[in-house]
Amino acid sequence: MSSYQHPESPMHPAVLSMEVDDEDSFESEYRLRIGNQSLPSLPWYDEWTVAHISRDKTSGDLRTSISNRPLAGVKCQWHHTQFDCLELERTKLLTASAFEAVLHPILPTTFQTPVTVIAKIARFEWEIPRIERETRAYQLLEYSGLTPRFLGHIHENGRIMGFLLEKIEGRPASIQDLDICEAALGKLHELGFLHGDANRYNFLVAEGGVKLLDFECLQENASRESMHKELESLHLQLTEDSGRGGGFILQGDSN
Repeated sequence: MSSYQHPESPMHPAVLSMEVDDEDSFESEYRLRIGNQSLPSLPWYDEWTVAHISRDKTSGDLRTSISNRPLAGVKCQWHHTQFDCLELERTKLLTASAFEAVLHPILPTTFQTPVTVIAKIARFEWEIPRIERETRAYQLLEYSGLTPRFLGHIHENGRIMGFLLEKIEGRPASIQDLDICEAALGKLHELGFLHGDANRYNFLVAEGGVKLLDFECLQENASRESMHKELESLHLQLTEDSGRGGGFILQGDSN
């Protein structure tokens, strides 16, 4: 469980993210923004980052231990712009770790009106390697034309834990888009990269062509054999109708 210390006054806890374990271990993780109220009560007056709550097997009482260790963050900080996670105005949940948000004008040279963007974050420390890999991927592919524009890093109290992308209107690919998807994937392979999860929802068919998404599994310096297998599997991926990879969005939803 990670939290934020409120700098001014106590407030009720707010759950920012949760990962609930439904197995026998019943170990769940929560990200909280918290003051002096919780179940059980947690200190708002001390600086702490992680709290571990367990139940005594004999008495049934809840036990709490806290620590102020630094939380892991993304090391690949290549973009000059950063955004505060808590200041993002969330408008639509896409997956457990991705959502749409609204950015309001800050500088005249940035944009003049509010714009909708896509945010992706590591809710918990064990998700940091995925975001690390994807952040690195957008750096490597910045000028390839294959991806949405990377707008900057997302930080939480200075710790980099996500990124913002431009939102491009489009739809998931289908078998009718096989040729243009093969061309996009082929271009990625020419650059020496394996996508690693080339499902139909990771091809966004837009007015200007196809954009590739979700590079959590990107492999650098991939073998020709692995790239050939990925390209060969594309036909099957584009006919997949189970919804795998579609997140919380209904199939065919272009928003």
